[in-house]
Amino acid sequence: MEEKGLTETALADAVGLRHSTISNLLLDKHEPRFESLEKLLYYFNCSADYLLGREEIPTEETLHPLLPFHERLRFLLTSHNVPQERLKRELPVSGSVLYKWISGKTQPSVETLKNLADFFDCTIDYLIGRRR
Repeated sequence: MEEKGLTETALADAVGLRHSTISNLLLDKHEPRFESLEKLLYYFNCSADYLLGREEIPTEETLHPLLPFHERLRFLLTSHNVPQERLKRELPVSGSVLYKWISGKTQPSVETLKNLADFFDCTIDYLIGRRR
């Protein structure tokens, strides 16, 4: 926001979020919802890992549009040969929540994205398909 000279209100208007949402994010009262994170990523044209403070320096790497999370999660489970039972046990997450992610009915929280990235030993951007 500082680099672009934006106020909280201007950012909220630009990305279609409520001013209170931006304010709460800046005060670390909560993490953004998946949909809010997506809006912020496209607006700032930066990596999720940089925006969420997991990287200190913005990437020079080309960032792709997000892939549908359920497709990406299925890909990671298959490519890493991880049974769903292991993910449920180690994350931990309930079977119904995992089913909703895999079927595309819901998106994980940002905190869960961090946990999934740690579980798969990858960046959040790789997890959501921005890095390939």
